[in-house]
Amino acid sequence: MCYTSNMSELKLTLIQGGLNSSIPHARKRFVSAYVTNTRLMGVLAVYAHWAVKDAGDIHQFFYIDCEETGLETCTVYRGDWNIEMQMAEQALIGGLGAEKIPITANTFRWLLNYWRDFNLKNNIPLPKNRDDYEFIFSKPAKLSESEQASLMDKICGEIWNDYQVVNYFLMRCFGRDYAGAAYVAEEGVPLDIFDDYHRTTFCKNIIDPSGERPHEYISESLVETNGIYETIITRTYVRDLKVAGFEYCNKSAVTDTEAAIMLRKTEFATVYELLMYEDDIEENLGEFVLNTNTVVTTHPNGRLLMAYKPTNAHVAERVFMLSNDVKGVYFLSKNRQLIVVAYDRRDIEEMELSLASSPLKSYLLMTGQYELLDPVLFEFINSDYTDFQSFLGPVE
Repeated sequence: MCYTSNMSELKLTLIQGGLNSSIPHARKRFVSAYVTNTRLMGVLAVYAHWAVKDAGDIHQFFYIDCEETGLETCTVYRGDWNIEMQMAEQALIGGLGAEKIPITANTFRWLLNYWRDFNLKNNIPLPKNRDDYEFIFSKPAKLSESEQASLMDKICGEIWNDYQVVNYFLMRCFGRDYAGAAYVAEEGVPLDIFDDYHRTTFCKNIIDPSGERPHEYISESLVETNGIYETIITRTYVRDLKVAGFEYCNKSAVTDTEAAIMLRKTEFATVYELLMYEDDIEENLGEFVLNTNTVVTTHPNGRLLMAYKPTNAHVAERVFMLSNDVKGVYFLSKNRQLIVVAYDRRDIEEMELSLASSPLKSYLLMTGQYELLDPVLFEFINSDYTDFQSFLGPVE
């Protein structure tokens, strides 16, 4: 999955391609690089910093979709590290629950070559701004088998319980990501049992012991393909944090209404009036975004700041929901109403505390707190209403 942000809202200058006609041929010195440890979530973000002779520094951000599109984007900034690049980095990795794993120049080149070859093998277009990254492939890079295995360990992150193993395995299988699925399975376990599923989203999974032997589990998975929902029942046997046995049991159709009920969450909402002029909002919003690990998107009636949890620990839970990587949402409407929503009481309290220690604290007037059994924020965002409390109507 890809998280994007409307950087123009924060007056950032993005340089994509066309840096300078001499850049592809100029002498470049590798400074540093990192890759995220999100391989089992099906995505990777990669960053590299180069010093270019007589042309300053360049900073490359790559987004890799390990399931479908491979090496998907390359965004390049030029100059000293600054808030624009910090915002770009957060827009790229803020929603991944990632740690940044430092890598060497050789590992960086090998990794980019691996995913370029993935694109070429599968006839997937590479990012168009080739002058920004083509020089990476001019120098060969090799990793031994043990070095490749070590890199895979690092980019897959730590696995500490059976629930993670089952959830990651099913997620990778539904994504037809055989390399990812194989990482959490013993040799010989079938990986292609869901090959008929294309662009499928692994929405929810409930894991229970089978009752027949230790470490064997029955999973009820809710998946969505092209707007169609199904529940899939599987049996998984885990041995030493690896899938040692796997069996498909059955499936059943699920209506949109049933799926909505299965995915429903309680919303805890706190509403504020932001007593600040628009220019002052712009001046302070960037700092708030960076301090709260949020990713910004723009809507017709305001801006949405999606706050993500710092890790993917939700994959280690018995009941997995794809959306549980979200801590909560800040929505700043065009009439300067700030709506804070979370799906857990502790999270809403922490988000309120974040506001109380932010540059916005002196300009906030709380006007309401709500516990809503049916989620309504995104309905409000897509409505013609400008006031959230008017949208809610009378609340008992």
